[in-house]
Amino acid sequence: MVDPRITATVGLMQQRLGQPLAVADLAAAVNLSPSRFRQLFTAQVGAAPAVYLQRLRLRRARLLIERTFLSVKEVMALVGYNDPSHFSRDFRRLHGVSPSVLRTSGFMTPRPREPGSSVNPPTHKRIRQHAALDPATCCP
Repeated sequence: MVDPRITATVGLMQQRLGQPLAVADLAAAVNLSPSRFRQLFTAQVGAAPAVYLQRLRLRRARLLIERTFLSVKEVMALVGYNDPSHFSRDFRRLHGVSPSVLRTSGFMTPRPREPGSSVNPPTHKRIRQHAALDPATCCP
């Protein structure tokens, strides 16, 4: 069962990644006790609120590192980290590589498919024209 209070909290987390967010404040925002909030959040999302927020921040950091020219320090600040060593350690633990190595490797996370798109992603193969359909060969 989906609890709209938890859904609203996830949206709030996404909007305020760069700001300090305490579980007690998130629980108060949806009028729940911290213990009941943790219980409902974990049941619906599959992770404790603090763990989910950390993963959310680190995933956003990865996308920013891969797809922008922001420095690692700027990315760190945008996702709510203050300590570079703590950020680097958490980032490496989740993604298997440090932020600076990811930046220099040029690897990019695939973009999610658009809703309603085909099941198989499009291929970029060169299609050879049939000789009968080639205007250069069909008409004198």
